[in-house]
Amino acid sequence: MADKSICYYRGKEKQDISIEALRNEVAQFLQIDNLSFLIGAGCSSNVIDGRETGIPGMAAIYDGFFSEKPAFDIAGEKMNGRFDKNLEKLIEALGAVQIANQIVEMDAQATEKTKDVRNYLRKSIISGLTSVEVKAIYKDFYAKITQRTRKNPISIFTTNYDLFNEMALDELGFPYNNGFAGTYKRKFSPASYNYMYVDNMNLSRDVWERVSSFFNLMKIHGSISWVRKDEQVWEQDYESISDDDTVMIYPTPLKDRTTLMTPYSDLFRAMENRLVQKNGVLIVMGYSFGDDHINRIILNALAVPSFRLVVFGQGANIDKLIALNDSRITVINSEDKVHYFKNVVESVLPTIHPDVVEEFQMQPANELIKEFEAEAKNE
Repeated sequence: MADKSICYYRGKEKQDISIEALRNEVAQFLQIDNLSFLIGAGCSSNVIDGRETGIPGMAAIYDGFFSEKPAFDIAGEKMNGRFDKNLEKLIEALGAVQIANQIVEMDAQATEKTKDVRNYLRKSIISGLTSVEVKAIYKDFYAKITQRTRKNPISIFTTNYDLFNEMALDELGFPYNNGFAGTYKRKFSPASYNYMYVDNMNLSRDVWERVSSFFNLMKIHGSISWVRKDEQVWEQDYESISDDDTVMIYPTPLKDRTTLMTPYSDLFRAMENRLVQKNGVLIVMGYSFGDDHINRIILNALAVPSFRLVVFGQGANIDKLIALNDSRITVINSEDKVHYFKNVVESVLPTIHPDVVEEFQMQPANELIKEFEAEAKNE
C-alpha cells in the first residue's frame, strides 16, 4: 500500500494516514476485551486478474443466473437485463407476484421460479467453497487477531452462508462456539453463547484460565449447513441437505419478517447484547450497510457512550455513516482498496503472535506416530 494514501475518517473529520499509522491503530483495537467483527459477503469474494477465486458477489451471481437461464421470465416478461443486476429485486418481484396470485393468477410458476433463483444462489456458494485462496485469507485473519492476553472471546458476526469461518478455525485448531450443542446430532442452542472455554492450569487444584483463542461465531443469516426439522434447527453436512431444507435468509427486502423467527431472533438478540457491553468495539469488513435490520442493531449500540464502530469500506451507505459526524465512528478506505478483506489481513493486521506461530509449527501427534511406525517398519 502506498504511503499516506489511506483515507481515515473520524466522524466527518478526514485525515490521510500511512499504513504504519493504521497498523498501530488497529493493533490497539485488538487489545480491547469486548471486541467484535462483522464479516460481510465481500470477504468471501477474491478476484485475481479478473477471475473470481471465491464466492462471487451478488451482481456476478445475477449475471451467472441469467447466463444459465437467459429466457427466465415473470408473467411472460423476460427478466434478463432488469433490476440493475440486483438479485434481491428479482426475488422481491417474484414474491410480489406470489402474493398477487392469491387474487388474480399472474404466473402459476412463481413459487417454483423463486426456488430456482434461491437454489442457484445456494449452488454458487457451495461451488466457491473449494477456494484455497479465500480459506487461506480467513486462516490468516484468525491467526492474526488472536491475542494471548485476551480475557473475553471475540465475537464474529457474519451475514455469509458459506463455511470459510468454520473451515479456517477447524484447520487452525481454535475452539469456537457457533450456537450448536451436541456431538452426534448438533442442535441450535442459543444458551451456548454464554459458555466459556477454560484451561485447567493446575491439575491438583481448581485453577482455571480462559482460553484466549476462543471465538463466538454467529451466522445471523443462517448457513448452508443448517436444516430445520421438527421445529428445531440442526447442523449437518451441507451435501446431505436438500435445497428446500436449508435455513438461509435469502437476499430480499422482506428479511425483517424472517428475522422474527428462531434461530434468527436468538442470533440478533445475542448480537445486540454483545454490542451494548461497556467499552465495545465492532470492526466491519465486507459489509455495505444494505440491511436495515442489522444497521438498527449497530446504530442502537451507539447509545452506549463507550461503543466504537470501525468500518473498512466505501459506498453510498457508508457515506451516510460519515455524515452522522459521530467521532466514535471510524471509516477507512483508499484508492488502492486497503479496505478489502484480503488487504486488511495482509497489510493492516499485526503479525501473528510468536506463541501462535509455535502452535502452527508443532507437528500433530498423529503425524509423529505415523513417522515413528514407518521408521520402525524399515528397521
